[in-house]
Amino acid sequence: ARQWCEEYFDWYNFQHHHSTLAGFTPAQVFTGQHQETIVEKQRALDHRYETNPERFVNGRPIAKVPPNIVEINPMPQELIDDGKQNLVNFPTLSSVKDRMVGG
Repeated sequence: ARQWCEEYFDWYNFQHHHSTLAGFTPAQVFTGQHQETIVEKQRALDHRYETNPERFVNGRPIAKVPPNIVEINPMPQELIDDGKQNLVNFPTLSSVKDRMVGG
């Protein structure tokens, strides 16, 4: 299991390009490497647009960037407003706890 996890997480973080991260790997976003690539992509897109603007019916293309914040279980705004932003937001945690205690 340990070997499988190591291989999987290595692939997931360093090789798998995530659609929600604008096609970058988590490692690229975490280290900031994606910023150089975005500049390069934008230069290429600008060049293609200047060369053949008629091919871009929606106007000048813009290189996609990953979101500023990526969350699996975002904290609801009402908990943040109540000063509870440091809690773990795992909505099913109580049902798991109940099953473990009862079972």
